[in-house]
Amino acid sequence: MVAAALPLVMVFDRRRQQNRGAAGPTAQSGCQPYAWVLLSLLVVLAANWIFSPHLQGRAPLVGITLPIMIGAICGGFRPALLATFLSLLVGIYIVGLRWGEPIEPYQQVQIVMFLIFGLVISWFGAKHRKIQVELAELALATEKRKDDFLAMLGHELRNPLSGISSAARLLKHAAMDARGVAENANIIHRQVAHMTHLINDLLDVSRVTRGQVQIEKTPVDLVAVMHAAVEQVGALVEHRQHRLIVDLPNQPVWMLGDNTRLVQIVTNLLVNAARYTPPHGLLTLTLLVTQDQAQISVQDNGVGIAPELAAHVFELFVQAKRSTDGVMGGLGLGLSLVKSMVDAHGGEVSLYSAGLGQGCTIRVNLPLMTAAESALTTIVKPEKKSDIVMPVPLDILVVDDNLDAAQPLAMLLQFDGHRVAVVHSGQEALQLAELDRYDAAILDIGLPDMDGYTLARRLRAMPHQSEATLIALTGYGTETDKARALDAGFDQHLVKPVDDVLLSAALKQASQRVRSHLSSAIV
Repeated sequence: MVAAALPLVMVFDRRRQQNRGAAGPTAQSGCQPYAWVLLSLLVVLAANWIFSPHLQGRAPLVGITLPIMIGAICGGFRPALLATFLSLLVGIYIVGLRWGEPIEPYQQVQIVMFLIFGLVISWFGAKHRKIQVELAELALATEKRKDDFLAMLGHELRNPLSGISSAARLLKHAAMDARGVAENANIIHRQVAHMTHLINDLLDVSRVTRGQVQIEKTPVDLVAVMHAAVEQVGALVEHRQHRLIVDLPNQPVWMLGDNTRLVQIVTNLLVNAARYTPPHGLLTLTLLVTQDQAQISVQDNGVGIAPELAAHVFELFVQAKRSTDGVMGGLGLGLSLVKSMVDAHGGEVSLYSAGLGQGCTIRVNLPLMTAAESALTTIVKPEKKSDIVMPVPLDILVVDDNLDAAQPLAMLLQFDGHRVAVVHSGQEALQLAELDRYDAAILDIGLPDMDGYTLARRLRAMPHQSEATLIALTGYGTETDKARALDAGFDQHLVKPVDDVLLSAALKQASQRVRSHLSSAIV
């Protein structure tokens, strides 16, 4: 009876599997669930034969429901449903009912209850199987996305390294003229900036996944944010030979936000548009203002987005299909970071594309400052050129165990007119600090004999170094690292490779401190 019914259902289920396609890596073939059901029924019959003297014609509920549960877990609804009817027949056989014999009312109730129980278990089995398949497909998609991301990461890191390596080899040639030196120096500078952007995106992803995106809200002029973002992507837009149209209001547009993150939002949108638009494309950046909201819109006439991808473009590591020529580039992080930072500002981001080859428009809506916020907030206006004081030459101590990082930094500082001493350990720094007074000290954190935090504390403890401006220049760039540096007595925390603008601002602080001391001494 069991053997006769099983092949028919297996054939039907195999056709169903072929129509649906592969269900996923954990889905068993059409035969396996039914084989487990059959095996469990045989086990029940064998157990009944062995223990029949003790059962006295009764069918244990646990025994005859076991095949149903196995069918539900292994195959879902159909194997469990088949197991229900077969288990019912096995149970009838065990209790000794014969065809044509009258069935007592209580036995009828038992049969109906058993069928209902089997149907319920079959339904739960179907749900369980569906969840299993969905989880398996999700795991497979996540694994593929991770592998694609690692492949992209290797590609994106090797490309700038290749340019840097070639430019460095060319600079070694004595026959290189001044123009060639400048061109290769620009190549190295661009590729380092590209790698820095990649690393910063990776660090931001880490913060996003841990929910540690820090937003320091101050009054920010969105018009100035747009200009800063346009300046940052200028080289990429020029390289891709795009035309960028910028439509901005003539007056400032104020909101409470993090200036750095807002510039990053617009920059990521423009970089995304530039990369996914073929050369000689058209990009448009627009800022529209309503009563209580600002809308930033970035539009391009590029490759567009397929409908099935449009709903996922703001997820981590999601990226449109790449061409092998490497034109698009990137790691698939930019739009995910945009959404996280827009959400942190209380805004919304949306995307529209008519399809492949139809371009794309991304809109970001951000809340403007309310009247109450404006009344409670002081807007800091930028310095006028007449108010800017030229920095004075400083005595600077550079401490870094990496000679290839310390010597070029010292040379750059010397070109700016500063007097620089370079050492490569904390103990050497303390020895120099005992002999001379320094206006500023640029310290690495990972020194061989003591960490930069300990060195900073010991420098602060010296009376003649207590007023020096201490700058941490390190590869450790998390918010925890920054807080730890400030707690150790540093005035500034900068991340390698150093940003010229940030380093100049930190040294300007030291110049102002020196100038104020000179003024006090004169008085």
